[in-house]
Amino acid sequence: MPDDEVSEETSPEEEAPEEVPPGEAVLVAVDFTPRSLRVLLADEEGAPLTQETWELPELADEEAWSWEVGGRIATLFAADGARRSALAVVIAAPGIVHPITGRLVRSDEPGVWTELPVVELLRRHIDAPIAAENRTVAALLGETWQGAAFDHDDVLFISLRGIPTAAMLSAGRPVRGTHYNSGQLPAVPQLADGALSDEDLEVVSGVLADAAALLGPSMVVLDGADEHLERLLPLLQRVIDEVAPGPQVERSQLGENAALVGAVRIATTLAYEGPRRP
Repeated sequence: MPDDEVSEETSPEEEAPEEVPPGEAVLVAVDFTPRSLRVLLADEEGAPLTQETWELPELADEEAWSWEVGGRIATLFAADGARRSALAVVIAAPGIVHPITGRLVRSDEPGVWTELPVVELLRRHIDAPIAAENRTVAALLGETWQGAAFDHDDVLFISLRGIPTAAMLSAGRPVRGTHYNSGQLPAVPQLADGALSDEDLEVVSGVLADAAALLGPSMVVLDGADEHLERLLPLLQRVIDEVAPGPQVERSQLGENAALVGAVRIATTLAYEGPRRP
């Protein structure tokens, strides 16, 4: 071949497209309210990898919710050039959740996302096992997995953030009720910012002590603002010791992350067992 001619032939190595290695498969935990969205990615053992929080804009309909949440998850999948995929996705939702269909039957805030088909909407974007759980139940499971109630099988968890709600673990299983609506606390007032008034302190401690006496847990875990728990924790322990001795009253160790941690705990099982059953 003459020196001034350039061969158009290339080696097999040059012809083959560069293969991009697949990204890490992760567990996805989602915790949302009408105003905020939090997403945590964890490895297959449940160890956290990355976490983000966003304010939710006003969303016009279910489709808008689907694209907002699905898009945020996709953003974390692609962060820093990663090409992650989902082993399983679990959504902690604010209200009564049907554990089989994954529908938000009734939101904690009436009229806000009630009857939202949470699982169905995310399946449009993510090909992986997906389940939904009530936020308070998820928080309870988080506390028994990595928090204040580690290794306890009978636990009453109470959240005083926003609308007060409760969840009970009995013999290692969440108590759901016939219509999946156990844990409502209509007699407990929603607490305002700042120190508790004497009246609220009396009402809250009385109702929660009665609940502990009725359910008989080994531990009561309280989550709420520091200024509320400062007075409530010791008072509730004293009242329980008087009316139904036995349960230990503890402050939540996971705080606002409890629902996310609980969602990861559910996802570790979901990833290997497929769709979750109640």
